[in-house]
Amino acid sequence: MKRVLASLALVTLVSGCATPYRPIPFDRATSGVSTIQIVEDALPDKANVRKLATNGQNMASATSGLGLAGLVVGLAAAGIEAGIAADQNKKINGALESQKFDGEAVFDAAFEAELKAQNFEITTNKTARAENRGMVVVAPQADAAAGSAVLDVNGYGYGYQQVGGTKNWRPYIVIVLKMYDAKDPKNVLLDNRVEYNAVAPVPLTVNIPVDETYTFESAEAIAADPVKATEGLKKAIEASARATAQLLK
Repeated sequence: MKRVLASLALVTLVSGCATPYRPIPFDRATSGVSTIQIVEDALPDKANVRKLATNGQNMASATSGLGLAGLVVGLAAAGIEAGIAADQNKKINGALESQKFDGEAVFDAAFEAELKAQNFEITTNKTARAENRGMVVVAPQADAAAGSAVLDVNGYGYGYQQVGGTKNWRPYIVIVLKMYDAKDPKNVLLDNRVEYNAVAPVPLTVNIPVDETYTFESAEAIAADPVKATEGLKKAIEASARATAQLLK
């Protein structure tokens, strides 16, 4: 109950104070960056389902004018949705695990290959990420070599999503990235977002259209074809990694 109430409060807070997102493009010519320290932990350990405009949300909307009674009904609907999503997560992750799928490894391989092709020197930054997967706090490095930057690539989520109450499930991934001057992290060199299969594309960010080949009618259909499900998510992550690297050209 506390988690549901907290979620409702967060939605209200975000909707009430949201401001337009303004990306910061990277200018390689003027930045002089040649070495990039990449923060570890780009993606969550497991895939996740994302359901937008689902029955639970519609129920909450329908009962919004019913006072306390409406809140109770809305919370009950949210609880049912959470149970359904947990079961769908279990099925989808079971399919991926049967194929020994590692989203982080897939992303890292594609991303680092692209950066090396752009002649960047790549190292690792071991700054720990918080459990809520927020952006890391980058500490100044007084002894950093000239041309050094710290890049935080943060995949907030990836997996399969269902939109608009339809039966169709398709891959998705959401990435936020920021790059800082290693000596002076207050100097942000890059700030942007990459989203695969975006529902509401954000202006001036990178939005990658979904490959309709990897469409499933249900979580059960994903579980029944783990090879195809894994291939679809792998391609989505690789496409997102390449698009992310292109922002550093």
